[in-house]
Amino acid sequence: MEKYKYNDEEFRFMENSGVPFGIYQVIEDRIYTIVLTKGFLDFFGYADMPREEVYQMLNNDLFIDVHPDDREIVKGIVDTFNHIHQDYNAVYRIKIKGEYHMIHAFGKRIIKDDGTELVYVWYNLEDEAYQKLEELRKSITDLLTNMPAMTFSKDVNSRKYIACNQAFADYAHKETPEGVVGLTDFEIFDKDTANHFIEDDKKALSMDKPYIFFEDVPDAAGNMRQFQTTKLRFTDNRGRDCLLGLCQDVTDAMRIKREYAEKLEQVQSQANIDSLTGIKNKNAYQQKEDIMNQRIIARRQSEFAITVLDVNNLKEINDTLGHKAGDECICTACQIICKIFKRSPVYRIGGDEFAVISVDEDYENINELIETVAKHNEDAIANGGVVIACGCAKYTDENSMSEVFTKADKKMYDNKTYLKQQKK
Repeated sequence: MEKYKYNDEEFRFMENSGVPFGIYQVIEDRIYTIVLTKGFLDFFGYADMPREEVYQMLNNDLFIDVHPDDREIVKGIVDTFNHIHQDYNAVYRIKIKGEYHMIHAFGKRIIKDDGTELVYVWYNLEDEAYQKLEELRKSITDLLTNMPAMTFSKDVNSRKYIACNQAFADYAHKETPEGVVGLTDFEIFDKDTANHFIEDDKKALSMDKPYIFFEDVPDAAGNMRQFQTTKLRFTDNRGRDCLLGLCQDVTDAMRIKREYAEKLEQVQSQANIDSLTGIKNKNAYQQKEDIMNQRIIARRQSEFAITVLDVNNLKEINDTLGHKAGDECICTACQIICKIFKRSPVYRIGGDEFAVISVDEDYENINELIETVAKHNEDAIANGGVVIACGCAKYTDENSMSEVFTKADKKMYDNKTYLKQQKK
């Protein structure tokens, strides 16, 4: 690939611009300077040098005047920019007329008509902003140091901790925050815990807002704790891509919350809403059953059908993957059932059992709805989804709803046996 050339008129026009910006081109991982404006030369103190010498100097070493402590950081940002299609954004120190100043460089890719990719970079002085940022950083550092919550920050690229407070150092079983700085998660925690933290970091880095979540993790001594953690991506005053973390130990608070939830569930079980799925529960079904039985006795009950559904293999899921996975399976099954029987009330009447009462349009289409469940089960068996056994009975001349339910329940168990045979 050859260096891009502007026509003479366009080139002279840009070189005479008073705005401090440069245009660059990456060819085989090497950065070439295409255009340097008059504003660029004035900004960086190169106005007294022949322009060609400046081009040659920067082509040889684009980072020649960058502060030694910032060179690798800036090179890393440039390398990331070259390989990932995002804007270039760096704040760093550079020598201008013998003194170091803080600047902000912001760049964007521009695709020319012939397909050539150029990078336009604008520059601003950030000395005053940097001083204010340093003062703010110190204030925040002092504040975080005295917080009971654990706080830390990491370098995204190296994954090393660059700061933390004493609370986090205690969690990491280090005497001081300095004992944490420079280490990675793998150098502090066991492998599984370190991998767990890294996966959470990835989620936080993919978001444009703070990532807030609860997690159960051991400390460096292996004691299980529960945290409410907030992670947020930010760029520090050296231009590094960093991650800020705030962890509040809520182990005791969550224990109290669980105890409260258990008591609340006892109360809700007497109400009409199932606490897990949010649909009507067995109590609501029995109330509906009482109303419909009165209509049956009075010979005023219109046509209806009862469909009984049961989640297959729930015990196996609970035993092998845990009750949380089992609850997720129940909720998934509930969503499937409600989607199919969208015009009928759905009740959760047992741990893995649902009942649907269909009237009017759903009653008229009940055979098609049962067939939809069957087709879902074919796909679920083939692809490892949630399998839902299903049986349906229509009200004819029965004396109660329970008689209709018993017929549907028997058909459901027959279907359950059939589905298990299909899965072998």
